[in-house]
Amino acid sequence: MTSQEVHDATNSEIIRVQYEGFGDLIKLDGKSFTFATLICGKTYQEASNLLREAGIDVPSSQYFYRIQKVILEKAKELAEKSVKNHALQLEPGTVITIDAHFSHVRNADECEFVAMGPKGDTVAKFVIVRSRKGKAGNYTGASCQMESVAADQALQILEDTVGKGIVDGFCHDRDNKSR
Repeated sequence: MTSQEVHDATNSEIIRVQYEGFGDLIKLDGKSFTFATLICGKTYQEASNLLREAGIDVPSSQYFYRIQKVILEKAKELAEKSVKNHALQLEPGTVITIDAHFSHVRNADECEFVAMGPKGDTVAKFVIVRSRKGKAGNYTGASCQMESVAADQALQILEDTVGKGIVDGFCHDRDNKSR
């Protein structure tokens, strides 16, 4: 046995010991597993390997892939609902600050967008995930356009919710990849 194999075996045994006694309490719901996996930006294989290592049974891959589209639509609805709830608290003529954080400098597959009001309160926050092979997302296109698309979507939701004129302008740090 190599030293790496011994290390891996020891770590997996430590994880099993930590979760021993909790096996009866840990019930993994298939919908919750699918939701958490998609929101965290993981694939089925990555998430299931992690949980199986801890001794937790996961739903089948067939179940995961069958309901992922429905779960992703629900996640989009929750994100839009959150933006709308914050939009209703804005006063007409508000100037907001927008920025985004990318998961990677080049070829990012995820962009977290945040819009803040004049008092530092979060007006909108959601994630744009680029679709790729084996992983559904809510954006298809180049990673350099993700921040612009996120800003357009957030401003559109704000205007649809409260009406035009609620956002008088926005401040941006101009570090977008597309400039």
